[in-house]
Amino acid sequence: MPWDINHKQKSRQRILEAAAKLFVEQGFDGVGIDEVMEKANMTRGAFYSHFKSKSQLYHEAIPVAGLVAKQQLEVGCQNSFKALKHNYLRQSNDAQKTQLCPIALLISDIRHRDPEIRKTYEKVFSGFVDYIDSHMDDRKGALVQAATMIGAVALAQTLTDESLKEELLSACESAAHNDM
Repeated sequence: MPWDINHKQKSRQRILEAAAKLFVEQGFDGVGIDEVMEKANMTRGAFYSHFKSKSQLYHEAIPVAGLVAKQQLEVGCQNSFKALKHNYLRQSNDAQKTQLCPIALLISDIRHRDPEIRKTYEKVFSGFVDYIDSHMDDRKGALVQAATMIGAVALAQTLTDESLKEELLSACESAAHNDM
């Protein structure tokens, strides 16, 4: 039976989605090609018919991670920035089922990467700011909100004290609502 005409594209997308989740969870150095391909239910050999290197995969997986995270965060928001902000700050509550935000979780990993990967990350960040700005119509305010949200999620991921984590996220959520 011949392959579906879209088989190669579907396979590539499966690899990108698997890599996006793994890279956000573990960073570039913590993920191997074998692990990505296992998560995508494919063989290592199939990797090289889609990507030249792990760096190329990382470069292409970052925007995929951002798009998947955005789609998941928008569920139930009905175009409400307040609801979106709440979902963003609480995204780690269900980390096993969802794609966490690559902007927050890859923040320290990206600074060690080549300029092309950093430019890709910057585009994802700019898109996030533009998205917030579309709800606020205030570019400066959108930058402040983005920095607050990203910083809070990144910092919360490092905390072991659950009550401090909750206090941080609640404070950032409240501060954002007061500014709007």
